[in-house]
Amino acid sequence: MSLIITSSNDPKNSPQLQVDAPYQYRNNFGSGMSIPANSEIAVESVKINRQPTIDYEKGQVCNFWMGERLADNASFSESLSYIIPAVNTVDRSLAPDGFAEEFTEVIKTAYSVHPEIDTVNGVTMTPVADILGGFKGFRYNINQVGASATSVVPPSGSEKVLWGGVTYDGTTLTSVDGESYVQFQPEDALGGPMSLLDGVLKYNNFTSSSWTVGLSRPILNDAPAGDIGRQNLDLGVNEAGFAGLGPDEDQFFDFAVQSSGGLIKCYHSVPESDGAPHTEMREINYYQKADTALTKNNASNSSFATGSPLITSKVTAVEFRIQNEILTIVDQNGSFIVAPLFVGTSASYKDQVPKPVGQTCWKMYPTVSLWATGDDLDIVTYKCRTSSTIKKNIVPNTWNIKCMIHEDMKTIDVPLSEGGAIDKDNDDDYTTSVPWKGAFNWVQDVDFRSPNIRLIDELGVESTLSGHDYVRPYQGISGSSLASYEPLLIVGKTDKYTNTLTSLWQPNMADQLGMKPFSIAPLINSVSTTGATGGHASFLSAHRPSMSSEHSTFIRVPTLNHKTFNFGTGNPSKILFQVPRFDNAGTDSGALFFQNADKTYIDLNNMTDTMITDLDVQFVRKDEKFAKDLTGSSEVVFSVRNKK
Repeated sequence: MSLIITSSNDPKNSPQLQVDAPYQYRNNFGSGMSIPANSEIAVESVKINRQPTIDYEKGQVCNFWMGERLADNASFSESLSYIIPAVNTVDRSLAPDGFAEEFTEVIKTAYSVHPEIDTVNGVTMTPVADILGGFKGFRYNINQVGASATSVVPPSGSEKVLWGGVTYDGTTLTSVDGESYVQFQPEDALGGPMSLLDGVLKYNNFTSSSWTVGLSRPILNDAPAGDIGRQNLDLGVNEAGFAGLGPDEDQFFDFAVQSSGGLIKCYHSVPESDGAPHTEMREINYYQKADTALTKNNASNSSFATGSPLITSKVTAVEFRIQNEILTIVDQNGSFIVAPLFVGTSASYKDQVPKPVGQTCWKMYPTVSLWATGDDLDIVTYKCRTSSTIKKNIVPNTWNIKCMIHEDMKTIDVPLSEGGAIDKDNDDDYTTSVPWKGAFNWVQDVDFRSPNIRLIDELGVESTLSGHDYVRPYQGISGSSLASYEPLLIVGKTDKYTNTLTSLWQPNMADQLGMKPFSIAPLINSVSTTGATGGHASFLSAHRPSMSSEHSTFIRVPTLNHKTFNFGTGNPSKILFQVPRFDNAGTDSGALFFQNADKTYIDLNNMTDTMITDLDVQFVRKDEKFAKDLTGSSEVVFSVRNKK
């Protein structure tokens, strides 16, 4: 029997190289060591220094939510929000300060899909000490921008031509190639999505009597309806043959005003009433005057409830305004063409008010249809958010698009900004990370929620879809923040904020983030609203986060000829030993010593004597990635004997 003593260098005494870290090191025996034929090996003892860390390695999951806090009896289908998955970019164990720094970026990335969370300046996560100076948890701050946006009219070059041809000088948009369908997609510091806090988009100086203007979620490319370019919004066809807008009824908007035949009509995208899995552009009957069994005089929501649509010549400007869920359309005088000022406590006002602005419409951009060559109009006001408050302010960083295509997609031949198309079946174009796998139908799920289904009755015939009788008030603003909307961390399994579509990606971070046994953070009544403008969520960990690793650690020796099998990875392995979580004294962090009293010997598969000069020792997790929570110096003693 022989003993082989190995150790890493202490980084305090020598430079810590890649092959000389406490979790992977190489020892050299210059004269060589002969291992007799037919030998076997086992771990005799282990000495490591495991630093107390926050464990956030592969498999650790935290999701996020921005919306109303759901009551105990609330239905998931009645909400306009959906989970925001978080990609684990930390993927290792870290000390509290290092973990806070890196997890802050996870929070920022998640909430950057909402334009009113200040993910540049307003998100922090700070370790908090107790009165004795010991670590007791984290202070989380997730703040809204809290101030109205300034107007940044889309600059020249930000126009994305979906079809047709246009010129644009930074104010005036002109069609130069027949019918033209355009979306403005300013990015970075040049502009961004429309603000949801007193956002304004104003069009005027129409030179034609036929046009369509409005707002829409980002459209990536001119793809067939239902393909990736339309974000799974397949425009269906109803009994009348109508699905979209524009002269050929094939254009998508989330909200629109259209002038055609000398009349002004308003539209929004809502589910088809026959239960088909499609959306369609449905008219908003703002001019409804008569009281019927299913309608009300719309005078509470429009200044023009006269029974007939406005005449085009009476409208010289169209202005869209947004306050959280409330979208309002006004004319050049500031008179309400339509606004959900009063929805009512009954099923009335269906088809008479715009749909609420939900998660699929968090990021919307100016969208225009010019019907003929020479038609033009001006964009004179656009209150939007920019990279000054939005982390990674680019079009693909939108919840809708992430559900279809993860934003960290591989490079394609033609960039999206230049009209490139993405083939979701081509791995060279398309990639998605774990939390977004299965997210393809989430957009449709939100668009088919009860608050939207209640808006689709027509011609006195109620929708066949369940939920058409649901009535909820629209959430507006309170002070300088979004009323009733909270940023929530989903840290444990909950059926309230998730459904079967997300059941395979359940959060499990309550212990590490200091929220156990709760699944939602912050706890109700634990949010501090600070600042004069409000909208600043500040809360503490409910308890001290777990500072011990919940992952097993294994010793792997890749330089020897033994063979083991890791069914967790589905591959052969070189693992020799599982390091216990607790040492012989019952301690799980700091300097730890393990004496292996019941050794398991592994065959070295050497039919003849074997000479070795180098020995690699590695500490890994079950997925065979390095256990980087080790520090200082590591020591492993091996026992080699003749095979029994």
